[in-house]
This record gives sequence, C-alpha cells and structure tokens, in this order.
Amino acid sequence: MPRLTAPRSRCRGDVAVAGPPRAAAAADRTSLTSLYHRISLPPRRRLETTGGVSVTRPTAACHAAPPQVIRQILSATQHTERTSPMSPLTLRLGAVAATATLGCTALAATGTAAAPLGAAATQAGPGQPNIVFVLADDLGWADVSTGLTNKGSGNTYNETRTVDRLAEEGVAFDNAYGGPNCVPTRAALLTGLYAPRPTNNLYLVGDLDRGGDGTLLDGAPQGLPDGDDALPGEAYTVGEALRDAGYATGYVGKFHVTKTAEQITTDFGFEENLGGSNSGHASQYHAINGKFNNSIGPALDRFAADYTQEYVDQNIKPYSHGVGDATLDALVGTDKHVTDAVADATVDFIDRHKDEPFFTWVSDYAVHAPIGDKQPRADLLAKYQAKPALPGHPADASYSALLEGLDQGLARIVDHLETTPDPRNPGHPLADNTIVVFTSDNGGTADADNGWLSGYKGEVREGGLRVPAIVWSKNAHLVDGAVVDSTPVHAVDYLPTFASLAGAQLPKGLRPDGVDLSGIWRNESTQLGARPLFWHLPGYLIEGARDQRPETVIRSGPWKLSYRYETQDWDLYNLDSDIAETTDLAAAYPDVTQRLGSRLIRWLNDVDAPLATLREGKDPITVTFQGTAYSDGKITHYDEPTQLTFQPGDEVPALLPTAVTE
Repeated sequence: MPRLTAPRSRCRGDVAVAGPPRAAAAADRTSLTSLYHRISLPPRRRLETTGGVSVTRPTAACHAAPPQVIRQILSATQHTERTSPMSPLTLRLGAVAATATLGCTALAATGTAAAPLGAAATQAGPGQPNIVFVLADDLGWADVSTGLTNKGSGNTYNETRTVDRLAEEGVAFDNAYGGPNCVPTRAALLTGLYAPRPTNNLYLVGDLDRGGDGTLLDGAPQGLPDGDDALPGEAYTVGEALRDAGYATGYVGKFHVTKTAEQITTDFGFEENLGGSNSGHASQYHAINGKFNNSIGPALDRFAADYTQEYVDQNIKPYSHGVGDATLDALVGTDKHVTDAVADATVDFIDRHKDEPFFTWVSDYAVHAPIGDKQPRADLLAKYQAKPALPGHPADASYSALLEGLDQGLARIVDHLETTPDPRNPGHPLADNTIVVFTSDNGGTADADNGWLSGYKGEVREGGLRVPAIVWSKNAHLVDGAVVDSTPVHAVDYLPTFASLAGAQLPKGLRPDGVDLSGIWRNESTQLGARPLFWHLPGYLIEGARDQRPETVIRSGPWKLSYRYETQDWDLYNLDSDIAETTDLAAAYPDVTQRLGSRLIRWLNDVDAPLATLREGKDPITVTFQGTAYSDGKITHYDEPTQLTFQPGDEVPALLPTAVTE
C-alpha cells in the first residue's frame, strides 16, 4: 500500500442529588518478581501466607520495618495459590502484608508514637466514605521503591516507604494508565471522558504543533477557542458530582486545566481551592518570606510560614529516615517547601470537615521540573547526595529527594487519618471509612525511571502512559487489599468510581468513558471483560529524546495497536510478552490487527475525533486505497481500490486496508 511520505524516527444541566444537599451550596529489577512469586496471566493475584507471621507497628524513631526485614519475613512464609468462582487465579499477601507496616505513624514532640484508633475495620462504616485522591506529577512508572505497581521493576535507590506500605496493604495496579502528559490526564481524571470529547479536547500541554514548521502535518486545534489548554467552564467534573452528593470538596495543589484559579470553585465543583491555578508547574518549590510565587495559587500561602522547631519536631522528624536530628533542626527558620505546605493544607481540610463526608484532591507539584539542588528540602538533598548509587538504577540526588519529600507528605496524611477519631463513626479513626488513592498523571520524563518501558512523558508508548496506582483503606469492605491487580485501568475510571462510592447521580445524558472500579477494589467483581482503552494524539511533540507524531492507540487484553498517520503504519505489540514494545506483530497477526483496527476507527467516529491536517505548502498526497477510512467525523468504506487525494488543510485519515499485510 502506498505510504504518506514522512520520516519516522520511532517513536456540564441539572443534577439529581443523592444524599443530603450541601449546607452552603534493573540490577534489582528481578528481586521482587521472585519475592512475590509474580505470575503474568491472571488479572488479580493474592499472596496468601500460612506461617502466621506478623510485624507490629514500630514505635522507635525509625518508624518503619526495614525492607530487608520484610523480605526476611516474606521468605519465611509459604505462598499458596487458589482459584475462586469470582476471579481467576489469585495471590494474597495476607497477614504479612496486612500487618507489616512499611510506613510510619506520627510521633508527638516527646518522641512517643501516636497510637492508631480501633482495630482493623471489619464493618462497612457510617455511609459515604471519605476519599483522598493523591496525584503525583511526572512520576515514572518504576520511580517508587515498591515493585508491586510495576511488575517488579521498582527503583530501590529511591525511598518511598509510604507508597510501599499502601501497595502492600491495598490494591496495587500494575496495568494503570494516564495520558501522555498532565493536561489530557487531568482533564480525564476530572471529567471521566477521553481527550477528543467536546468538553475536553485536550491532548498535550500547550498546543499540538510542538514539532517545528517542517512537519508533514499540522496538529489539530485543541483546548478552548482561544487556544488555552484548559477545560471549558461547562465541563462536568468529579468535584461537582461529589459536592452535589453531600461531600465537602477541596482541591489542594496543582490544577493547570483552568483559565483562572477562581473557576476551580465557581465552575468545577470544589468548595475550597488551596493552591490551584492555571500554572502547569511550580517554578520554584520553596516559599520566600512566607509566600509562594505566582505559579502556585495564593491560598496556599496560609501554609507558607518558615519552618519552626515545633513544626520540624511534629511534622518532619517522625517521617524522616536516615537523617540526624541536627540536620533536621537546621531547617528551623528556613523557607517552607511546597510539598510540606500541600500536606499541611490537606490535613487542615480533613480536620475542618471530618464530621461530614469529604473528598480532597491532593495534587502534588513534585516531581515536575525544574529539578536541581534548589528544589528539594535541604535535609533530603543532603541525604541523597551522600547515598551511594545502586547498580541498574538512575541516581539523581535532587530527584530522589523531591520524591521522598512527596512520600513523607503522603505519610503525614495517612497517619492523620489513622490517628484522628471519626465523629461519624465513634470508636474508629477516619481511616476506617476513608479510601486513599495514589497515582500519577503520566509516565516519567527521560530523567525518571520508567523501568523496562519504552518512551517518555509526552509519548503514547508505554513509558509515557503507564503510572503507578494504589487504592488503600483500613476497611476491607471498601478496599479488599493485599492484592496486585493486573486489570488495565485508566484515568477516566475515577469519576464513575468516586460517584458510585458517593451515591452520586450524574446528570441525565452524561455517560463517562470510564467504568466503576469500586467492585474490583472490594473484590466483588474482578473482571471488566475485554474493555478496550484508547489514546489519541493528533499532533506533534518532538523535543529532546521525545519523537511523538500524530497517532491513535488502542489497548485490548494483551494487545496494543497503534496507527501512525504520517506513514499509515499499524504497529501491534503483545504487552504480556513484550512490554517494552520491541517487536511489531502486525504482519504476524493480521486478524488481530484488523479486529482492533476496526474498533479503533469506530472509536474515532464515536468520539468525533479531530485529526491532523496536511500542512500548508506541502504537495497534495494521492494514495490508492481499499478498506475502511475515518476522517472529517465520519467513516467511509471503500469496497474497491479507490484513488484518494489529500490537499493541504485536509485531514489526513486513518486508513485500515482490507488486508493490512498487502
């Protein structure tokens, strides 16, 4: 089949309210594989221990069982495999993972541990669960030290004890996806809709012509009519869904996909905005004279005061590992780090709304660039500058320090949930009726650790799309944890899931592209069938190591099929056996290519996806084609070989020939 000539280097309506109205309105990459007896086929697997071994919560200054202790305990137990009528083969971490505490609990200034309230929850709680959604920024798939979210490829140089603990005790997803960078993912998370939907229309940060003037095609227009990469005010969001279901809704940290900070509360359903703005990153991570700069919403300045001795003793020392008191005390009088301010604001929001169901979206600025010695907290930077590198892992002291700071903030939030009495559930802590979700917006940059994956943030290869994802609760009726789940899940799934948990009714006619995952979290339903996932990027991002050109992708089961518009190529990969996307199987499996290609073209039509156009000044392109085509919002079938000509300004179509191997 003739090909387009271009080089390829590679790669909102009334709402029915459920619930009360609101009153106001690689060296180490294989170690975890053997440790957890990882298998590749079942979508849900549990590790069940039979040795009765447990680890109590530590109370000494270390506050965490060292990884080697956990490894020794796990190796001393026997893992059993089982099947059930509800699910395929599963593996459970069981008593060890449920009781081995990898995180830490808060210490009062006296140095004694604050004891968690109540026993492990075995009842459903008082009704609508609280939801804390924690979103990292640009976190690589394998940046965290646990291997449970990345098929054993965790970076053991980095220290993410809290993430590790939540993965051990909760449901860790190792096939979780975002978008290629923050704008499409944040829009999908907020709306539950794919990028081409009219109220999204967001595919990349900035615009879709980030490839220079010499590209064959012009990227499609995106965002608002004025070109801003922001959601329109009429977009219906998860904030609105939960607010109208009776939740206190708060947003903390980076927002990005808005024209103004005011829209976060006026249009997008969050009753409080602590730090969100239209900025895509924190241009500086520390406050100056008790204020953050204008890349961070001014409401966060309430938490920007310099470090005090009381603050360091209560909020840093209990969560610090491997750093002496003298180094920590040296923080007193220095500028507050934004990650600590985000944790402060989150804890404050929880305290003020603990007598009602609350939803707080915690959007950290780390580990987004800029990253250098000025960005991390001084104690953490010094720690990693003195830490020897490990074979097979990137060693970047500034990056690792920023990441551990994020993890310490997460520890503070979880610890506060575990030690704060729940007014709605007397005798229990908030954690017994709270779900914590931890994930990231997109894959890592070239400076991050994406494990075995190819590609980076900004690309639709696995390295640009895969993210760590963990769901945790102390209540097994909310999250049946100690599980690694391999179900492919996507950013669009969180709105329908949170709406289901809240008992929210969505506006009539609104059909999210995502699905409700709460049954999977409870282990009531472990299969979503052969649900395909989609990504569409009708433009360019050619910059540094990244070479992203117009492309549409479908993932279904183990298969990932992509269509590249410049060259009319269909690439097929089996991610079960080739997660690095090294071997194109399109010619070897033409039936799979045809089936998934047909589904991809139907999806483009369903969402009325815009396509890139032939750039002005380029010669017309003529091809002879027989098969199915999509462009200009419609599908056309060509039953006989037909000559097609594309002029400058025309959309260049997706073409699925009758026989893709010809």
